[in-house]
Amino acid sequence: MHAASVIMLSWAMIGAACFFSRPLPGVTAGVLAMLVALVGLPHGAADHRYARPRLEPLLGGAWMVVFLAAYVTVAAAIAGGWFVAPAATIVVFFLASAWHFGQEEPRIPLGPPCLRPVFRCARGGLVMWVPLVVHGDEVRATLGLVAPGGSTPAIQQATTLLTACAWIMLPIAAVGWALQGLAARDRGGRMRRVLIADNLLVASLAALFAAASPLVSFPVYFCAWHSVRGLRRLRRELGESWPELAASLAPLTAVAIALIGAASWLVLGGDGWSDTLLRATFVGLSAVAVPHLVLHGIAPVLEASAQRRPRPGFQIGSPA
Repeated sequence: MHAASVIMLSWAMIGAACFFSRPLPGVTAGVLAMLVALVGLPHGAADHRYARPRLEPLLGGAWMVVFLAAYVTVAAAIAGGWFVAPAATIVVFFLASAWHFGQEEPRIPLGPPCLRPVFRCARGGLVMWVPLVVHGDEVRATLGLVAPGGSTPAIQQATTLLTACAWIMLPIAAVGWALQGLAARDRGGRMRRVLIADNLLVASLAALFAAASPLVSFPVYFCAWHSVRGLRRLRRELGESWPELAASLAPLTAVAIALIGAASWLVLGGDGWSDTLLRATFVGLSAVAVPHLVLHGIAPVLEASAQRRPRPGFQIGSPA
Protein backbone atom coordinates (compact mmCIF):
# COMPACT_ATOMS: atom_id res chain seq x y z
CA MET A 1 0.00 0.00 0.00
CA HIS A 2 2.83 2.39 0.90
CA ALA A 3 4.70 1.59 -2.31
CA ALA A 4 1.56 2.25 -4.37
CA SER A 5 1.08 5.66 -2.74
CA VAL A 6 4.71 6.63 -3.44
CA ILE A 7 4.36 5.48 -7.06
CA MET A 8 1.30 7.70 -7.50
CA LEU A 9 3.03 10.61 -5.76
CA SER A 10 6.08 10.21 -8.00
CA TRP A 11 4.04 10.36 -11.18
CA ALA A 12 2.06 13.31 -9.85
CA MET A 13 5.36 15.15 -9.31
CA ILE A 14 6.54 14.12 -12.77
CA GLY A 15 3.34 15.56 -14.26
CA ALA A 16 3.79 18.76 -12.28
CA ALA A 17 7.39 19.03 -13.50
CA CYS A 18 6.12 19.06 -17.09
CA PHE A 19 4.13 22.23 -16.38
CA PHE A 20 6.43 23.88 -13.84
CA SER A 21 9.95 23.18 -15.07
CA ARG A 22 11.50 25.81 -12.78
CA PRO A 23 9.90 25.75 -9.31
CA LEU A 24 10.03 28.97 -7.31
CA PRO A 25 13.18 28.89 -5.12
CA GLY A 26 11.47 30.30 -2.03
CA VAL A 27 8.53 27.89 -2.24
CA THR A 28 10.82 24.92 -2.91
CA ALA A 29 13.11 25.76 0.01
CA GLY A 30 10.13 26.24 2.33
CA VAL A 31 8.45 22.96 1.37
CA LEU A 32 11.76 21.08 1.63
CA ALA A 33 12.46 22.50 5.09
CA MET A 34 8.93 21.71 6.28
CA LEU A 35 9.02 18.10 5.08
CA VAL A 36 12.44 17.50 6.58
CA ALA A 37 11.32 19.04 9.88
CA LEU A 38 8.07 17.05 10.08
CA VAL A 39 9.25 13.69 8.73
CA GLY A 40 13.02 13.59 8.18
CA LEU A 41 14.17 14.95 11.55
CA PRO A 42 11.78 12.73 13.56
CA HIS A 43 13.32 9.79 11.68
CA GLY A 44 16.69 10.83 13.12
CA ALA A 45 15.24 11.88 16.49
CA ALA A 46 14.13 8.27 16.94
CA ASP A 47 17.75 7.13 17.13
CA HIS A 48 17.89 7.13 20.94
CA ARG A 49 14.89 4.77 20.96
CA TYR A 50 16.64 2.58 18.37
CA ALA A 51 19.99 2.70 20.20
CA ARG A 52 18.83 1.85 23.71
CA PRO A 53 18.07 -1.88 23.29
CA ARG A 54 21.37 -2.26 21.42
CA LEU A 55 23.65 -0.24 23.72
CA GLU A 56 22.15 -0.75 27.18
CA PRO A 57 22.98 -4.49 27.35
CA LEU A 58 26.62 -3.58 26.65
CA LEU A 59 27.07 -0.31 28.56
CA GLY A 60 24.41 -0.44 31.25
CA GLY A 61 23.28 2.90 32.64
CA ALA A 62 26.05 4.76 30.79
CA TRP A 63 24.56 4.01 27.39
CA MET A 64 22.85 7.39 27.02
CA VAL A 65 26.00 9.38 27.86
CA VAL A 66 28.06 7.40 25.35
CA PHE A 67 25.35 7.62 22.71
CA LEU A 68 24.89 11.39 23.03
CA ALA A 69 28.65 12.08 23.14
CA ALA A 70 29.31 10.03 20.01
CA TYR A 71 26.25 11.40 18.18
CA VAL A 72 27.06 15.04 18.90
CA THR A 73 30.75 14.56 18.03
CA VAL A 74 29.99 13.06 14.60
CA ALA A 75 27.27 15.65 13.90
CA ALA A 76 29.59 18.53 14.80
CA ALA A 77 32.38 17.08 12.64
CA ILE A 78 30.07 16.86 9.62
CA ALA A 79 28.64 20.36 10.13
CA GLY A 80 32.15 21.77 10.47
CA GLY A 81 33.30 19.75 7.46
CA TRP A 82 31.13 21.85 5.13
CA PHE A 83 33.37 24.82 6.01
CA VAL A 84 36.75 23.15 6.60
CA ALA A 85 36.78 20.39 3.94
CA PRO A 86 33.68 20.74 1.72
CA ALA A 87 34.86 18.36 -1.01
CA ALA A 88 35.56 15.49 1.39
CA THR A 89 32.34 16.19 3.30
CA ILE A 90 30.22 16.11 0.14
CA VAL A 91 31.78 12.85 -1.08
CA VAL A 92 31.49 11.14 2.31
CA PHE A 93 27.91 12.33 2.77
CA PHE A 94 26.78 11.18 -0.69
CA LEU A 95 28.50 7.79 -0.62
CA ALA A 96 27.50 7.03 2.98
CA SER A 97 23.91 8.02 2.21
CA ALA A 98 23.81 5.76 -0.85
CA TRP A 99 25.06 2.84 1.24
CA HIS A 100 22.59 3.56 4.05
CA PHE A 101 19.62 4.03 1.71
CA GLY A 102 20.50 0.73 0.05
CA GLN A 103 20.69 -1.09 3.38
CA GLU A 104 17.23 0.22 4.28
CA GLU A 105 15.64 -0.86 0.98
CA PRO A 106 13.67 -4.15 0.85
CA ARG A 107 16.06 -7.08 1.20
CA ILE A 108 15.21 -9.02 -1.97
CA PRO A 109 17.77 -11.80 -2.61
CA LEU A 110 18.96 -11.27 -6.17
CA GLY A 111 22.17 -12.35 -7.86
CA PRO A 112 25.26 -13.84 -6.17
CA PRO A 113 25.37 -13.13 -2.41
CA CYS A 114 28.72 -11.35 -2.75
CA LEU A 115 27.18 -8.80 -5.16
CA ARG A 116 23.97 -8.08 -3.26
CA PRO A 117 25.48 -5.25 -1.17
CA VAL A 118 26.63 -3.61 -4.43
CA PHE A 119 23.16 -3.93 -5.94
CA ARG A 120 21.63 -2.41 -2.80
CA CYS A 121 24.08 0.52 -2.81
CA ALA A 122 23.42 1.14 -6.50
CA ARG A 123 19.68 1.12 -5.92
CA GLY A 124 19.76 3.17 -2.73
CA GLY A 125 21.90 5.81 -4.39
CA LEU A 126 19.58 6.35 -7.36
CA VAL A 127 18.30 9.51 -5.64
CA MET A 128 21.86 10.86 -6.13
CA TRP A 129 23.20 8.98 -9.17
CA VAL A 130 20.39 10.05 -11.51
CA PRO A 131 20.44 13.79 -10.61
CA LEU A 132 24.25 13.87 -10.83
CA VAL A 133 24.04 12.62 -14.42
CA VAL A 134 20.86 14.38 -15.59
CA HIS A 135 20.88 17.54 -13.45
CA GLY A 136 24.57 17.97 -12.79
CA ASP A 137 24.55 21.77 -13.10
CA GLU A 138 21.63 22.09 -10.67
CA VAL A 139 23.29 19.75 -8.16
CA ARG A 140 26.46 21.87 -8.28
CA ALA A 141 24.43 25.07 -7.93
CA THR A 142 22.60 23.69 -4.90
CA LEU A 143 25.83 22.58 -3.26
CA GLY A 144 27.21 26.03 -4.00
CA LEU A 145 24.41 27.52 -1.92
CA VAL A 146 25.08 25.10 0.93
CA ALA A 147 28.88 25.30 1.10
CA PRO A 148 30.59 28.55 2.12
CA GLY A 149 31.79 31.08 -0.43
CA GLY A 150 34.93 30.17 -2.33
CA SER A 151 34.11 26.46 -2.38
CA THR A 152 33.47 26.27 -6.12
CA PRO A 153 36.69 24.30 -6.94
CA ALA A 154 35.99 21.85 -4.10
CA ILE A 155 32.40 21.37 -5.26
CA GLN A 156 33.60 20.76 -8.83
CA GLN A 157 36.10 18.14 -7.64
CA ALA A 158 33.51 16.39 -5.48
CA THR A 159 30.78 16.31 -8.13
CA THR A 160 33.23 15.13 -10.80
CA LEU A 161 34.20 12.17 -8.62
CA LEU A 162 30.60 11.43 -7.67
CA THR A 163 29.41 11.67 -11.29
CA ALA A 164 32.05 9.12 -12.32
CA CYS A 165 30.74 6.89 -9.53
CA ALA A 166 27.18 7.46 -10.77
CA TRP A 167 28.08 6.26 -14.27
CA ILE A 168 29.33 3.03 -12.67
CA MET A 169 26.42 2.56 -10.32
CA LEU A 170 23.60 3.27 -12.76
CA PRO A 171 24.30 0.20 -14.98
CA ILE A 172 24.62 -1.93 -11.83
CA ALA A 173 21.23 -0.67 -10.64
CA ALA A 174 19.78 -1.45 -14.08
CA VAL A 175 21.13 -5.01 -13.90
CA GLY A 176 19.62 -5.46 -10.44
CA TRP A 177 16.29 -4.12 -11.71
CA ALA A 178 16.37 -6.52 -14.68
CA LEU A 179 17.24 -9.50 -12.47
CA GLN A 180 14.29 -8.66 -10.26
CA GLY A 181 12.03 -8.53 -13.30
CA LEU A 182 13.23 -11.97 -14.39
CA ALA A 183 12.68 -13.28 -10.86
CA ALA A 184 9.11 -11.94 -10.92
CA ARG A 185 8.46 -13.75 -14.18
CA ASP A 186 9.54 -17.06 -12.63
CA ARG A 187 7.67 -16.62 -9.34
CA GLY A 188 4.00 -16.84 -8.57
CA GLY A 189 1.46 -15.67 -6.03
CA ARG A 190 2.26 -12.95 -3.50
CA MET A 191 6.02 -12.96 -4.18
CA ARG A 192 5.44 -12.16 -7.82
CA ARG A 193 3.17 -9.24 -6.92
CA VAL A 194 5.74 -7.93 -4.43
CA LEU A 195 8.56 -8.09 -6.97
CA ILE A 196 6.51 -6.38 -9.68
CA ALA A 197 5.33 -3.63 -7.32
CA ASP A 198 8.88 -3.03 -6.12
CA ASN A 199 10.18 -2.81 -9.69
CA LEU A 200 7.41 -0.35 -10.56
CA LEU A 201 8.42 1.71 -7.53
CA VAL A 202 12.10 1.79 -8.54
CA ALA A 203 11.21 2.72 -12.13
CA SER A 204 8.84 5.46 -10.94
CA LEU A 205 11.40 6.96 -8.58
CA ALA A 206 14.13 6.83 -11.24
CA ALA A 207 11.80 8.64 -13.67
CA LEU A 208 11.06 11.23 -10.98
CA PHE A 209 14.77 11.78 -10.30
CA ALA A 210 15.34 12.33 -14.02
CA ALA A 211 12.31 14.56 -14.71
CA ALA A 212 12.09 16.79 -11.64
CA SER A 213 14.46 19.12 -9.86
CA PRO A 214 16.57 17.38 -7.19
CA LEU A 215 15.01 19.74 -4.63
CA VAL A 216 11.63 18.21 -5.55
CA SER A 217 12.58 14.55 -6.04
CA PHE A 218 14.82 14.25 -2.97
CA PRO A 219 12.04 15.08 -0.43
CA VAL A 220 9.70 12.58 -2.11
CA TYR A 221 12.24 9.79 -1.69
CA PHE A 222 13.74 10.78 1.65
CA CYS A 223 10.55 11.83 3.45
CA ALA A 224 7.73 9.88 1.77
CA TRP A 225 9.64 6.62 1.29
CA HIS A 226 12.83 6.24 3.35
CA SER A 227 11.87 8.08 6.55
CA VAL A 228 8.30 6.79 6.71
CA ARG A 229 9.48 3.20 6.30
CA GLY A 230 12.08 3.68 9.03
CA LEU A 231 9.51 5.10 11.44
CA ARG A 232 7.10 2.27 10.66
CA ARG A 233 9.76 -0.34 11.45
CA LEU A 234 10.64 1.39 14.73
CA ARG A 235 6.97 1.65 15.72
CA ARG A 236 6.53 -2.09 15.18
CA GLU A 237 9.72 -2.86 17.10
CA LEU A 238 8.60 -0.75 20.07
CA GLY A 239 4.98 -1.90 19.91
CA GLU A 240 3.64 1.67 20.09
CA SER A 241 0.85 3.49 18.33
CA TRP A 242 1.61 6.38 15.98
CA PRO A 243 0.50 9.02 18.55
CA GLU A 244 2.69 7.41 21.22
CA LEU A 245 5.71 7.34 18.90
CA ALA A 246 5.11 10.94 17.78
CA ALA A 247 4.87 12.11 21.40
CA SER A 248 8.13 10.38 22.31
CA LEU A 249 9.98 11.92 19.35
CA ALA A 250 8.56 15.43 19.62
CA PRO A 251 10.99 16.80 22.27
CA LEU A 252 14.21 15.85 20.45
CA THR A 253 12.73 16.91 17.12
CA ALA A 254 11.89 20.33 18.56
CA VAL A 255 15.41 20.67 20.02
CA ALA A 256 16.97 19.75 16.66
CA ILE A 257 14.80 22.27 14.79
CA ALA A 258 15.67 24.98 17.34
CA LEU A 259 19.41 24.29 17.10
CA ILE A 260 19.36 24.26 13.30
CA GLY A 261 17.26 27.43 13.27
CA ALA A 262 19.66 29.22 15.60
CA ALA A 263 22.69 28.09 13.63
CA SER A 264 21.08 29.18 10.36
CA TRP A 265 20.95 32.81 11.49
CA LEU A 266 24.17 32.90 13.51
CA VAL A 267 26.48 30.92 11.22
CA LEU A 268 24.77 29.66 8.07
CA GLY A 269 23.19 32.85 6.75
CA GLY A 270 22.91 33.13 2.96
CA ASP A 271 22.15 36.01 0.60
CA GLY A 272 18.39 35.73 1.25
CA TRP A 273 15.94 33.87 3.44
CA SER A 274 15.49 31.06 0.90
CA ASP A 275 19.27 30.55 0.61
CA THR A 276 19.61 30.59 4.39
CA LEU A 277 16.76 28.09 4.75
CA LEU A 278 18.24 25.80 2.09
CA ARG A 279 21.72 25.92 3.64
CA ALA A 280 20.37 25.29 7.14
CA THR A 281 18.26 22.37 5.90
CA PHE A 282 21.09 20.60 4.10
CA VAL A 283 23.80 21.24 6.68
CA GLY A 284 21.43 20.27 9.51
CA LEU A 285 20.20 17.21 7.64
CA SER A 286 23.72 15.99 6.89
CA ALA A 287 24.81 16.61 10.50
CA VAL A 288 21.96 14.41 11.74
CA ALA A 289 22.08 11.88 8.89
CA VAL A 290 25.70 10.77 9.20
CA PRO A 291 25.56 9.73 12.90
CA HIS A 292 22.17 8.16 12.10
CA LEU A 293 23.59 5.97 9.35
CA VAL A 294 26.67 5.14 11.45
CA LEU A 295 24.36 3.91 14.23
CA HIS A 296 22.32 1.80 11.85
CA GLY A 297 25.51 0.52 10.21
CA ILE A 298 27.00 -0.77 13.46
CA ALA A 299 23.66 -2.01 14.83
CA PRO A 300 24.25 -5.64 13.69
CA VAL A 301 27.63 -5.64 15.47
CA LEU A 302 26.04 -4.26 18.65
CA GLU A 303 23.26 -6.83 18.50
CA ALA A 304 25.72 -9.68 18.02
CA SER A 305 27.87 -8.43 20.91
CA ALA A 306 24.82 -8.16 23.16
CA GLN A 307 23.80 -11.74 22.32
CA ARG A 308 27.29 -13.04 23.14
CA ARG A 309 27.39 -11.15 26.46
CA PRO A 310 26.71 -13.46 29.45
CA ARG A 311 23.32 -12.91 31.03
CA PRO A 312 23.13 -11.63 34.63
CA GLY A 313 23.68 -14.42 37.11
CA PHE A 314 25.37 -16.63 34.56
CA GLN A 315 29.09 -17.38 34.86
CA ILE A 316 31.20 -19.17 32.33
CA GLY A 317 32.03 -22.62 33.64
CA SER A 318 29.13 -22.80 36.09
CA PRO A 319 26.99 -25.95 35.96
CA ALA A 320 23.84 -25.78 33.85
